[in-house]
Amino acid sequence: MPYHDSSPVLQSYMPMVQAVGKTLGVGEVILYDFQQDPPILIAREGGITSRQPGTRATQLLCDMVEEMTDAGETMRVNYESATKSGKPLKSTTVLIHFEEQLLGALCVNVDMSAMNMLQHFLDQFSGKERINGHDEMPQNTQEFLNIMILKGIESIGKPVCYFDKKDNLEVVRFLNDNKIFSIKGSTDTLAGELNVSRYTIYNYIEEVKSSQ
Repeated sequence: MPYHDSSPVLQSYMPMVQAVGKTLGVGEVILYDFQQDPPILIAREGGITSRQPGTRATQLLCDMVEEMTDAGETMRVNYESATKSGKPLKSTTVLIHFEEQLLGALCVNVDMSAMNMLQHFLDQFSGKERINGHDEMPQNTQEFLNIMILKGIESIGKPVCYFDKKDNLEVVRFLNDNKIFSIKGSTDTLAGELNVSRYTIYNYIEEVKSSQ
């Protein structure tokens, strides 16, 4: 159900939200109005989350839109994200401008559960933070950071106490590929999870970047 108190430009995107959302089948398409204060969801098609028109945009999304705007980006395509319960998503965010003014953001989330090899990780989180059968998106940057670090660690397939340098580098590579180190405090949080110093994490990041 769309939210109609938005500009004609944004309302013109609503049929596309419905069409793409119905076509995806295993995802959702969400349209946000950033002219509102605070920004709000104005249209959604799909069933990953239970968020409804009129709901405030998460702080995580607001932070990313601000970061994209500062960097001069108009879109981020096929980045990995996750719901609160750990469900893996492939996501795309496109900023909508009119006459150089930011009007809104179009977000596409595709559920990657069926293709994800970390089923045991997903099973661990299934049933948590669910409303009427729907997952909820992380509400802040720290929550998202914790989910992504856990996802990177679980991808190795063994306890952290058995990690060697190669395993640590794979975790860092996963997080770097998904731009997680742009989040404040990410290096300290990861260092604590891997039981190494923050300076070791910095060295790992440099090693990963130099190998790309």
